[in-house]
Amino acid sequence: MFNKKDNGYILVTALLLLLVLTVIGLAAIGTSSIENMLSGNIRLRERNISKAEAGVEISTAVIERTVRENDTQGFTNIVNVVANDTALPDELRNTAFDPDLVNGNVIPDVVFAIDGQNVAVDIDRMYARPIPGTAMQFASAYDGVGQGIGGNFYAFYRINSTGVDLANSTADIGAIYRYVPK
Repeated sequence: MFNKKDNGYILVTALLLLLVLTVIGLAAIGTSSIENMLSGNIRLRERNISKAEAGVEISTAVIERTVRENDTQGFTNIVNVVANDTALPDELRNTAFDPDLVNGNVIPDVVFAIDGQNVAVDIDRMYARPIPGTAMQFASAYDGVGQGIGGNFYAFYRINSTGVDLANSTADIGAIYRYVPK
């Protein structure tokens, strides 16, 4: 029944099966570690994008307050005030595309921290246009654009927001905001 020549074939078969299972296990470990790195990068990207979006959201409120009231009250802790830079109310009301350069460095208009990492926002006034067809224009029988009573305009602002997180990873979001006075 047992042949002396067949001794040890079970041991060799078991060792080969063990080798195959080891290779499969190592491949699974390698795949899971790559997936962990990918999911960590995706999570980091989402955090950066969320921070940059927060910068855009807060900037719309800063624009509303600054243009309407000509001050930054309520936002003084986040509005970046640097020597030689134009004051933000003047910049948002009068200056188109202010480069915000101080000694050759670009200085953001709004800076605040989320989870210990900075969010930097640059706000630039692009242009303003009269609102066509206001009530006073219709009352005075004017059919054109731009001849209404003062205050009837809308202005466009460019918002560039950068969210920073671990390992100096960043996400940049750009937005255009249209401000219409109330």
